[in-house]
Formats: sequence, C-alpha cells, structure tokens
Amino acid sequence: MRMGRITKKRKPSSSSSYNSSNNKKKNIKKADTQNPNPPKFSSPTLVVGQVSSNVITSVLAPRLTELAVKSVEEYADRAMSLADSLSEGDANQKKTEDDDGEEAEGADYEAEVDLDGNIITPSSSSSIPTPPLNNDDGPILLFTTQENLEDFSTLLSDTASHFSSSSYKVHANAAKFERLLDEKYGRFRPLIESHPQIEVVFKNLQRKYAMGGFSPFRRSEDMPVNKTTAIMLLFMMHRNNVRFEALVLMALFCLVGLQPWALVTLVALGRWEMERRKGRKVKGMPKEFKVCEPYYTRDEDEKEVDKKSEGEERAEKYAFLSNPVGTKYNPADLSLRDEEHDVLLLGSGADTLYAGALLARAGRKVCVLSPTEDVSECTVMSAQQKQKPAKTKKAAKGGESGLALFANVPFDTRAMNISHPAKQQKLLAPALCTATDAQGGIRFARIGSSQDGYAHSVLSVPGLGTDGSSGSDRMIPVVINAEGPTSLAEFCATSLGDGFPGSTMDLDGNKKDTNDDNLDNVGNSTSLGYLKACRQINAGSAEYYLSKLFTATNNNASSESNAYKQSTIQRASAFLDKCLPLNPHVRSLMAAIGNPNENLSPGKTCMAAHVSHLCAMTSTEGMVYPVGGPRALCHSLASVIEQCGGRVVSGVALQELLFDKLPEVEKKPAKEDKKDYANNGEDHSGPKPRCKGIRLQNGCEITTTEEGAVLSTLGLLPTFLHLLPTDVRGAHGVCPGLPAVSERRPLLKILVGLRGTKEELDLTGADWYRLPNATLPRDELVAGETGKVQLGTIGVDDDGDAVGGDGDAVGGDGEEGETTTIAEDAATVGQGGGRGKRSKAATASAAPTTTKKQRSNKFASGRSWMKVSFPSAKDPSWSDRHPSISTCVITIEADDDFVRMFDTTPRIYSILNAPAGDAAERLKDRVLRDLVENFPQLSDKMECAQLTGPYRSGLVQNPARFAIRGNRPSTPYPGLFVGGADLTLGDSFSGGIVGGWLAANAIMGYSFLDLVYLQKNLTSDLERFLEEPCDVVVGDNGEVMEDLAVPFDAKEIEKKNDDAGNDEVPTHAAESSKEE
Repeated sequence: MRMGRITKKRKPSSSSSYNSSNNKKKNIKKADTQNPNPPKFSSPTLVVGQVSSNVITSVLAPRLTELAVKSVEEYADRAMSLADSLSEGDANQKKTEDDDGEEAEGADYEAEVDLDGNIITPSSSSSIPTPPLNNDDGPILLFTTQENLEDFSTLLSDTASHFSSSSYKVHANAAKFERLLDEKYGRFRPLIESHPQIEVVFKNLQRKYAMGGFSPFRRSEDMPVNKTTAIMLLFMMHRNNVRFEALVLMALFCLVGLQPWALVTLVALGRWEMERRKGRKVKGMPKEFKVCEPYYTRDEDEKEVDKKSEGEERAEKYAFLSNPVGTKYNPADLSLRDEEHDVLLLGSGADTLYAGALLARAGRKVCVLSPTEDVSECTVMSAQQKQKPAKTKKAAKGGESGLALFANVPFDTRAMNISHPAKQQKLLAPALCTATDAQGGIRFARIGSSQDGYAHSVLSVPGLGTDGSSGSDRMIPVVINAEGPTSLAEFCATSLGDGFPGSTMDLDGNKKDTNDDNLDNVGNSTSLGYLKACRQINAGSAEYYLSKLFTATNNNASSESNAYKQSTIQRASAFLDKCLPLNPHVRSLMAAIGNPNENLSPGKTCMAAHVSHLCAMTSTEGMVYPVGGPRALCHSLASVIEQCGGRVVSGVALQELLFDKLPEVEKKPAKEDKKDYANNGEDHSGPKPRCKGIRLQNGCEITTTEEGAVLSTLGLLPTFLHLLPTDVRGAHGVCPGLPAVSERRPLLKILVGLRGTKEELDLTGADWYRLPNATLPRDELVAGETGKVQLGTIGVDDDGDAVGGDGDAVGGDGEEGETTTIAEDAATVGQGGGRGKRSKAATASAAPTTTKKQRSNKFASGRSWMKVSFPSAKDPSWSDRHPSISTCVITIEADDDFVRMFDTTPRIYSILNAPAGDAAERLKDRVLRDLVENFPQLSDKMECAQLTGPYRSGLVQNPARFAIRGNRPSTPYPGLFVGGADLTLGDSFSGGIVGGWLAANAIMGYSFLDLVYLQKNLTSDLERFLEEPCDVVVGDNGEVMEDLAVPFDAKEIEKKNDDAGNDEVPTHAAESSKEE
C-alpha cells in the first residue's frame, strides 16, 4: 500500500461562497413570505414581519360580521317555523272545541278550583311553540334584523377608530395606573394621592432594592479599604488597648463589609438587648424584695417609739452596741440541724456578714456560722486571764478601777480603717438599705481632724531622715494625712532631700488647692512622679479582681496589657530601685507606705499590693471609721440577714466539710507528662464531689439544699487544710497552686484600757507603725567606677540581717525547725487555732522529714514590727457611750513561744498551747514599755492590759499569692466557694469587702457577658429592684431628719475644731452616706 500525505478539504472560493449565501437569503425570504403556519387569530393576509395598523378592522370585524349574519339567518328560519306551527295549531284547536261542545251537552262538567278559589281551566293537550329568540336547543340570538347588523357594523368601525387613535394608550395607561394603585396601597390610596411625593420615595426605594442597594453587605469593589489595610488597622487598635467591642465593629465594617446603616442597626439592636437583659432578674431572685427595718427598731411597737424622748432613744441605741453580734450557739437547739439553707457562710467579720446580706437580699436563705463569740470580731477582756496592774492611784467614778471599769467594753482588734470611702459606701448601700435610711443608719467619720489634715497614719521607719551614722534606731516619724500626694512630695523635698514638685501657684499668684489627685505638674520631685506612676498602675485593679469571676477562657480573652495584672507577678523592690535610684530615704518611705500592715520587705512584697496600699494611704479622701465601731456595722448587716429568713450564729466549733459521694468509676492510669504539679505532682483530674454542708465538733451536721453553696471566708489555707477532710483532699487534691503560697505569721493583740478621754490623753485617731521591713537601705559607691552606685537592700539592719520577712530573726537565739508534707501538716494543725491530733494515716503517709537550722522570732523592744491604734479616738460617739475611758490595741507578730512554723508546701503555722511560765507576761511587759516610750503621756493612765491571740491573718502578700490560678471564689469542688481578704489584699477592710462581693456574685452565677459588657452584678441589680427609703422622719420644723443607728453630735465636733484655731471651715466629722 502506498503511503502518502493526507489530503485536506479545499475551502470554497469567494465567488462560490457569495452565491451560496445569496441563495440562502432568497430561500429564507421565500419561506417567510409563504407563512405556512400563520399565528392564531391573525389575518389571512398577514405577512410575517409586517404589523397591521388595526387588528379590529383586519381580524375581528370580518369574523364578528359573519357571526352576526348567521344569527339573522337562523332567526329567520325560526320565525318561519313558528308561523307554520301557529297556523297548524289554530286548526287543531277549532276542531277540538267542536268535539268538546257536543260532549258537554250530554254530561256535567267538573271544574278544578285552586287554593285562592279560582277556577282552573283545563289546558289543551297541544304544546305551545317556542319563540324564535328562546330556543332550548341553541344559544339566544342577538341579531335578528338588518338594522341590528348595521348598528353592529357601526359599533365595530367606531371601536376600530378609537383604538387606532393615540388617545387609547393614554386611557389604557390611566386605567392600568388606577388598578396598580388599588393593588399596591389599598386603603392608603387617598394618602398617596394627596401626597404624591410619597409615591416617588417608594419608587426610589424599590429601584434601590432591585439594584441591591438594601443589601447589608458591600460589594467587593465598594469596600472602604482592602483587607491588608483592615488587618493592619485592627492590629494597631489592639496594641493601643482599644475595647473589644470596638474591634468587633471595626472588623465587621472593614473585613466583612457591613453597610453603615446595617452597622448602626446592629449596634441599636445590641443596645436594646443589653438594656432588656439588664432589667431581668437573675435566677433565684424573689419577685418582690423585702423592705428591712433598722436593727434598733424592728422589734418595737411604732406607737411606743413615738412616746420615747430623744435621750431614751439614744440610750437604747447605745445599749445595742454593748451586745455581741450573733446568737450564741446552743447544742440543744436542733432547729439549726433540721433546717436546710441555701448558703452556709463560715467565718466572721464585716466581710462575711456583707456577703451574707447581699445573698439574703437576693432571695437566698443564709446561715452564718462564726467560730468567734462575737461575729463583729470585737474582743472584750476576760476576767480569767491575769491582768496588768494599774499604774495610777486615781479612782474612777463609783470607785471602779482595773478590769471592772472595762467590763463588756468592746476592743476593735481589726482596726477598721476604711480607704476610698465613696466606693465602699456604694458597695455597702444595697446590703444596708432599710425603710428609713439608704445606709441603714450607718455613718462613717473621717479619722483625724482638720488641724492635722485628717491624719490617719504615723510611720516610724528605722534610719529614715537621718544620716545613718548613729545606727538604724533613730528615725523621723512621717505623718500620712488626707492632704494628697503633693503634700507628701513637699515633705520629701524639705525633709528627705528630694526635688520639689511643680509650682502650686496659679497665674494670679494664689496658691492652688493641693487636696486633689491632679499629679500633672510633677516638677523635680521623684516621689511625686513615683506616686503618679502608681496611680496609673492601680487604675487596672478593678478589672483584675473582676477577672477572678471568669473562667480560664474568658480570663485569657481579657486585656493582657493590664499593667496591674503584670505587676502581680513582680516584686516591689525592683520597681522602687528603678524609679527611685538616687535617694534611699524616699525609696525607704515609699516602701513603708506601700506595706505598713505586714512585716514583709519590698524584696518579698508583690508590687500589686504595694501599689494598692500606697494609693489608698495617699488618697485625698483619707480614712474613715464607722460611727459606733464594728459592732454597729455588723449589727446592721446581721439584722438584714435575719429579717430575710436567715440566721447568724456565733461560737460554733467547726470540724470538717461534708461532701456527696461520687459513683465509683474505674480510674485510668494518668500519663506522667500530664501530672498536676499544683498538687505535689499527683493527678487529681476528674469529677469532684459536691460540698453539701459542714460538720461541727459535737457531731451535728448542717446541710444545704441540692443547689446550695458553702462559702468560707476563713481563708484559703484554713479551708483546704483544716476543713477539707483528709480522704477528700487525698483523692481529689486542693485548689491549683495552693502549695506555692505561704501563711503570714499569726498576730498577737495586747488590749490596753486607759483612763481618760482622748482630749485628756492627747490621743489621735492615727495608727502608729514601726516598720523595720522598710529600714533605710545603705547605698554604696562601686570601687573603681566613677559615679556608679550599688543600691542597698530595703529592710536590712546594721548587721546585714533581713528584718522584714516571715521567719526572719529579730533578736533571740536560734532553734531547730522541721519540715513536713501537706498531709502531715494538715493533720497536725487543729481547727480553731489549737494544736490538733495527728492521725495515724497522715503519720504513715508522711514523707521523711528533714531538719534545718532556723532563726527564732522574738519580739525585740525598739526594733520589731509593731502597730498601735486607738479605736476609741476614731469613734465620735465613744465619749457619750463610754465617758472617761479610752481603748488601745497593740498588734505584734506572734513569738515562737506561741506559734510553730512548718516549712512545708505551703508553709503554714501551728498555733501552740499557752506558753509555759511567765513568757506571756514578759512579752506583754516589753510591749508596754515600747508603748510608753513612744506615748509617754500614757505612763500612768493604763488601768489594765491583756494579751489575746494568736490570730491567723491570711496569706503573705508575695507574688505567689496573686499568681496562682486557685485564688478565686470558685473552687474545684462544686458548691464550695471562698471569699474574704485572701482574694484581694490582706489586713484591709476594703479588700475583705471586695472579696465578699466577688464570692456573692460567683454564687449567684453572673456570667462574663453580665459582668463585663452589661455592667450587671449583684449590687447593681439590688440598687435597681430595691425600694427607696420611704419611712423618713420629719422634724417639727418640717426638715427630714436622718435616722442614725448611733447618734452623735457632729456640730459639737465642728465647734471643737473651730476653737482649735482652724481658719478653714472643717468638714463634718461624720459624712452622710445617703445616696441622693
């Protein structure tokens, strides 16, 4: 076979293609002209492509005319048929009548009569012919004559001429428009016709909608910025701490492409939903909130109260303060065991009662179980303890002296100095509100007087203000008052060699008011600049403590740029050295102000606690004290709990918490890399049993409801080491991070009864502190390097020993210490401050102990940490309630004769039995000598003195306390919550109140959305739903009188201030806390 190229088809030439195209066009034209399949109802002469000018003339008229002619022809046929029928019928009828006549002559005729009496004539049998227009076999004929045909033809021609004219379209469009108006607007058509511009607006909206103008999303070409730019903008906003809501709206606008109107609509709907949810009550709240009566009038008859004089009423209110807060526990009373409570509160003090009052207001049945005899934590002198003999020969009125003079006199061992009173009153108001007063009759008096600038603290720091050549025993006392940071900076400039702050003179040469928080004009003052930096850091404290209510996911979503949150894991010494490197005196003073209530050096103190204390001490609001002392405040809170159906029981010996039993589940072996190192490397993951109540030492069990809760304000360590059963702790562990914290050394309180008023003894309401933990540091020049200074350590004495830390020595000999495990320590330390028995299980499972030499802690006169307060000088009602006497409370750290430290994880203290011999008396004598040395006017005024304690004082304020994840109200055990100052700041009234507020909100179950975005919490809900006081008292002059729980004479106090030579008008000693 021959192989060759593949032949290609030839293309037709241009001439052939032209001919073929012409042929196709001709064929198409011929086919169109023939019109093989004409359309229906078209003229026979219709040609495709040509439009007839008049369809009626060309199509409809011929057909209708043809039908009309047929109708006339059919009518003619019917008329002919009718004529024939009628002629034939007449002939038949005539014949019939002739036949009937013949028959009638030979027979009677019977006629038929109808109901009306008419004779019915019999009809003939012949049928009547049908008219030609009503033929049953066909349609009715419309055309019958030629005239009808002519009229119909005229009608067709007129109709054709009408529709062929231009006016037809106008009429048709008008009719269509009328129909459309009826269909669109219906009953609103008259409104549209009277306002035609509305029609235009609707048409524009319809046109916009058809073109996609109402879509909530933009088209890609209409985006304001491209995606890269949008992401960069969002990143920059995040770095500048823009709120999360603004970031979300920016992302919706730039990335998603929402229209502006859609964004505004979304914000409006969100705002509406937020306001709606704000006004909704949380689950468990009552429909109507109970209006509580004041605790001093709720048990009396209203008529009897009106009859009492002012003096009698004052005496009865004072008598309430002599009674301890709470009902003494009676083991024989089984009602406490038989009742079920919604919330059990374990603890004492104002923070515990505050949390209970909030929960009681919110509809919970609360029971407070306090281990102390007085829930207010006030202490009275015991007649069984040996007393300090009187130093004076003067006898009191009636011959009383010594202990008899101070019988049943309360000593405020907590020293309730309240900082930031405006914020605290706002928190306390929902819990204290009664029918007669927004604060339950409780008022707060400013500590100090206008002469001393309302001084509330006096700090004595070893070496401060001296050249240091004579040792660290010399010191210059520093008075902290309410004159603000600028006044403190001026003291640092004049006495400590710091730079001066900015000018305090305005443009007119007048001195500016320095009693404000404006720190803009720092000038050359390093101390004022440091205070300004601390204020900026402390601004994020509220957000940080609020985050303790969030879960781990929501907590991570909160702002990581919070400076206060970052300061919780840093030490105060680093911040002090960095900001104040030039002047060791200023550095030492700031360290003292930052932590006066604890003997802890800045090298161990958390920076967050340092900043918070410093801002509270230097605030222009100063410090306030409740009129009537802690008992007045706690009586009011306890009364709210009892009136809402709860109970407040004191003197309860707690043993251990009660838990539900979990169903037995086969435990899987845990992997080594997933151990919970917060619990000594043991894996305690999995479900935890629910806490259902508490067991007392007498065996009585007090339980809660199925959805109830147990709230412990005793502290983290007492709750998890003393109250948590050993088997539960061993199986399920403690809260995360607890082994990392340390317990603060317990405190001793020396109660001193003084003869004389505060004016006679020249006493002040300011607390006096000796702070070796802030001892002046010794800065040294580095040899060989010009100008380089080696900063000394704050809180180190002349011998180079640290004196500002737990377990550090201040005199005394060394002694051997020991270390134990958590289980052994928890079994060793007993409940209620006593030394418990060590169980066999705990001893058997204890790890081998190791010993190390440890320096003892002994009180050294003139050197050890010490605090002296005069509660009677702070209370303006004291002189009326207890004339001619005053009280003094001295606080020191417990010696090793009273407590024993266990260097465990966590480090805790065991409270020992009473020391042998006269160790307690010798310690009391040393403390009283220090008191007389610093307050010589008291040398012969002391009637009696008594040592009490030791008292547990919570956790050490080191970074570990704030860094652990378990220091939050919710615990790993369902139904168990913790509260109190351990959650916030130790030894602080404000810290305890905030801790109770956090715990109460956690029990009520407020969510992240409620707390952060809706600003909805327990106190805000109570403010919204509680009724305002309505039973106000009106005086004789028509003025509204304040219903005070503890009456006092504010005008008399002002008069004394004026007599002292104060030029300025002093403020009231007790400020009204009524919300206006």
